[in-house]
Amino acid sequence: MLITTIAISLAFIAPSEHHRFGLTEAMPRIEGTIRLGSYNMLNFFDDEINHNPVLEPRSKDTSYELSDIIGPDGKQIPHTSDERRKELANVIIELDADILALQEIEGRDVLVWFNETYLQGMGYDYVISEDAGYYRGVEQSVLSRFPVTEVKTWTNADLTKVERKGGGWTDVPTGEDKITFQRSPLFVTVQMPNGYELSIFVVHHKAGRNAWHRELEAVQILSYIEEMSATHPDQNIAVIGDFNAVPWDRSMDVYFRNGMTDSLSHRSEHLKWDDTSPLRITHTSGRMLDYILLNTSALQEYVIDSGFVLGSSSEEYNWRDDPSPAGYASDHCAIAIDMVPRDGAGDTVTAPTWPSSATKTALAASPPAPTVAATSKPSTPSKTTAANEAPFVASKRSKVFHTGECGRKRVDEKNRVGYPSFSDAKNAGKRPAKCCNPSE
Repeated sequence: MLITTIAISLAFIAPSEHHRFGLTEAMPRIEGTIRLGSYNMLNFFDDEINHNPVLEPRSKDTSYELSDIIGPDGKQIPHTSDERRKELANVIIELDADILALQEIEGRDVLVWFNETYLQGMGYDYVISEDAGYYRGVEQSVLSRFPVTEVKTWTNADLTKVERKGGGWTDVPTGEDKITFQRSPLFVTVQMPNGYELSIFVVHHKAGRNAWHRELEAVQILSYIEEMSATHPDQNIAVIGDFNAVPWDRSMDVYFRNGMTDSLSHRSEHLKWDDTSPLRITHTSGRMLDYILLNTSALQEYVIDSGFVLGSSSEEYNWRDDPSPAGYASDHCAIAIDMVPRDGAGDTVTAPTWPSSATKTALAASPPAPTVAATSKPSTPSKTTAANEAPFVASKRSKVFHTGECGRKRVDEKNRVGYPSFSDAKNAGKRPAKCCNPSE
């Protein structure tokens, strides 16, 4: 077996003070390999409402108010600030994936602009993003250094016809007579210079307490894979993205029991960290939600132990009412693996062991899980007052409070609560918002 030797002399940068999960710096590239990555970019929208035709009808829908999608500054809600765009770009540049699957992208025009403005020199000549059929207007996308020869989505697939064989499934709620992908998977085929091809499903499964929906989506995607494999038995297939499920959920078991392998967990004994380690967690909630799954054919090109999670700033903040803190990238971490783009050649190179300095730095930057204290009622009653005159304002749905002027700009009128004093807001269980730093 030919082993590629790599000298590791990495000057690891000081991690963010908010670093929680993953390595603080990407592992070095391995000669003769390609890097496959994934990143959920958390509501990557531009500023302008007229750039997103999917959202425009919402302003005319009686279930929404114009203030739900246009903020007091005239910018789209949500939108991605320049500071956050730079942080997202830093993560992508550090990851250095040749093929990068993305989730929560507003659309191709926005992604092209981001690529040309913030990712200059990265070589992403191929930008793919297709309508996923989601009412919020976000899509799955791909940035690639290699040609994309095939693109497909299934926005109107009827999941009511999906058959889940066996027992142990989550019950479908009554009345669900029209079920489709919440966000259709994006399917692409990428061709390497030597002719090697990799077909990729970029997924963003249904979030929340909807396990039954994720199960239906997973079974349907497996049916697409089975159809492809029946025609082309040796087709190299990957399913990549945000699965909104932990490894032991039934929707993940669907993949694992039908020929797909979790590449980040498929490793040798010298990497001792399991899926509950901070080095393996991919989401700010402390869960592993993002995966790169490979079918039997593609697994033969995977370089064992090459997978890693790249951490970034994950400062806690109130996403409903506050702008993302400066330096905040996403609630997800980026992930990547390396592959040898030749059939069956994955074992011709060996991934370097994670340097002890890297793991120590990352683990030291990962704080212990917070202790959850019992909730008790405030000992001092809290007074409220009319929000349009109050010196302090909060949202009924938020855990933070603002100065009156700031709160009336940021919080929708129907959700405002006014407090006559700083202590009243604190006694209500609220904390000062970082955007305006209210004080006594």
